[in-house]
This record gives sequence, C-alpha cells and structure tokens, in this order.
Amino acid sequence: KITKVDIECLTPMYGGDASQDILKPTKLEGYFGLYNSSLDKLLNTRPVSNTYQLVAHHELFAEQAKILGQSDLPLDNVTIKDQLYKDGLQAHRTIFFHDLETTVSNNKDKVLSRIDIFNSCDMSWSFQVFSGAYRDLCRNTLVFGGQKAYHQQAKHTRNLSTTALMTKASIGLEFWNNQKETMLNWRAKDMSLEQFGQILKQTICKKNSKSAKANLVKPVNETKMNYLLDRFEKEQTELGQTMWAGYNALTHWATHTDETIEREVYDPETKQMKLQKIRSGKSTADVPSVQRTRNDEVRDVIECDAWKELEVA
Repeated sequence: KITKVDIECLTPMYGGDASQDILKPTKLEGYFGLYNSSLDKLLNTRPVSNTYQLVAHHELFAEQAKILGQSDLPLDNVTIKDQLYKDGLQAHRTIFFHDLETTVSNNKDKVLSRIDIFNSCDMSWSFQVFSGAYRDLCRNTLVFGGQKAYHQQAKHTRNLSTTALMTKASIGLEFWNNQKETMLNWRAKDMSLEQFGQILKQTICKKNSKSAKANLVKPVNETKMNYLLDRFEKEQTELGQTMWAGYNALTHWATHTDETIEREVYDPETKQMKLQKIRSGKSTADVPSVQRTRNDEVRDVIECDAWKELEVA
C-alpha cells in the first residue's frame, strides 16, 4: 500500500554569522516521496514528480479482480502468485488458470493459460500486462514455451489506463480459448494504419446524416477516427501492424467509453506543436448501454467485406 507523501529538503539560511550556515526544512514543490503504510516506512528511492501516475499495487489488483469477475474466464480453479521487490516498490502477479490448459507449437506441448502483470511505484518498471498460454516469460517481453494472446506496455503518465489494459488482457485470453484459430490468423495478417483507417471510414466512422450524404459536410467522424487510429498505433507497438492490433484498438474503444488521450499535433496557424485532447465518449453516458451499442458496431466492422478480404489475403 504505497502512497505519495510530501517531502522536505534542507536549504541553507544565513544567520548573523555569515560563516555559519543554518539549514531549514523547505517543502519540495512538485515532487513526492513514497510511503508504504503496510511497513510504516518511507521508502529509500528517488522522489517522483507530480506528473507521475502512481498505481498502487493493492488498488491495481483489486481492480483486476473486479474485471476478471465480470469476464467469462473460469475462476474456480486458479493459482495466484505474487512477487514483491524492494520493499514493495515493484510487483509481479501471475494468475494461472488450471481449467484452461491448452496445446501450442506441435500440439503436444501442454501449458496453462495465464495472465501476468508487472508494476512499479518508483519509475523503475513500466506497467506491463501479458495474457496467453505460455510456460514462462521475462519482463523484457520475451515469452518461452508458448504464445501470447495479448501484451501491452505503458509508462506511468496521465494517459495510462491500467483498467483498459487489464480488460483487454482478459478479453484476449477469452478470445484465445474460444476462437484461437481466428486470433492466430489475425496475429499473422498485416494491417497498415491506412488500411485500418479505410475500414473505419467505411464502417463505424462513416456519417450517415443527410448533410454528409449530400457532401455538404465531411462524411467521416474525425474525432472517432483520430481516437481509433491513435489507439491502433499504441497497440501496434507490441502487437505489430496486424489485424490483431486493429481488433484490440476496437475493443479498447468499445469497453472504455469515457477516456481522454493527449497527443502533440502540429498547428499550421502558429507553426508550433500543441497538445490536443481526444475523448472516447461523454462522461454522462449510460456506460452499459454505450458498451452494448459499441460491441455491436465492432461486430459490424469485423464482419464487413474489407475486413474479411484482409483475413484471406
């Protein structure tokens, strides 16, 4: 249970005798120490800035339990292995699903399905989540004795959504066990940013208003298009320019209805880079209804002709 706490530094204050320094405690603005309440201990690590998004392990794993509880994954027969390092600054959790044994490679290599999470509170590790059927892995993304269904790595910045990444890890594992052949096919099929954009243009980003059909306004919902393209670029970092990355971008949008991302864009008027915020939806929306509607739209995308053509290309 690690939290940010205010810290002070000692600064010199000159008294009557200029040759003697008097030190006074001064609050260090913009930086914080890390306190582990479980150990009642201020941890020996460098300060973190106010822009660093601290993700406490106990909150992270409680959220994961909630996500898994809402999934279709079998939870009656699991083993959970937690490893803590450096007084709790780093954590690695593995969940083994004993009811989801599968075969990989030559169909004789049997391994358990699992989900792994790496997290730190001191900037030493990025947040990482893996899911799939593999025997072992290391934090530098190499997996041994099996295959990944999902993997994502993200720094602890304001844009980090651990809930989104953990949700997709569970979705990826469900997909692995229910539609493994489809997933493996999408992982092997190339999809460029332009191809993904063309599919979006023909499906969920297409405007169907009278003004759009009459070519009086742009026929594409640019906000939605930019959000999904940005999401695709993030997914392709770990999943490559593949249809699987495209599918994960779509499921991210479908399950996370109120997310704001920030990115730098070039402003032609000022001829400078500026920060642009893109929202995935309205904060006042009825989340279950929106998610149900978006899931239907995602289904329309992966069943459209352009998507199907890429599947068999």
